[in-house]
Amino acid sequence: MKKLTLLFAFAFAVVGFAMAQMPIPGEIFAKNPERFNGRKVTLKNIEIVEGHTDHDALLTRPCRPPRGFTQVTLFFKGMPEYNGCFFMAEKMKTQMHREIGHKSTPAQVTIRGDSRSGYMISFYQLGL
Repeated sequence: MKKLTLLFAFAFAVVGFAMAQMPIPGEIFAKNPERFNGRKVTLKNIEIVEGHTDHDALLTRPCRPPRGFTQVTLFFKGMPEYNGCFFMAEKMKTQMHREIGHKSTPAQVTIRGDSRSGYMISFYQLGL
């Protein structure tokens, strides 16, 4: 019985881990970002917007990245009116800037944070 219980616990953990790593559409995140507070989430169906755009002016509250980080503008294709605070490490942003070269690019990003203080981008994949 103990082995069976352990097997079920392990199976649930594996399924939960696999579900956490599946990319979710950006519009699902944008409809209820508080649902994902404190969780690591991979977003798809978005674009990384390079440079200053009119989208930056839509931010209703200031985005204050921590020291050593810089703001990144994400465009949610399925919900263009959403404007959250996203940021990444300055060195990572410099590298990304070299890769995309002054244009908006479809991407997948992995984030963690909360809706009040913003979301840190820990990984990005371009051209999706």
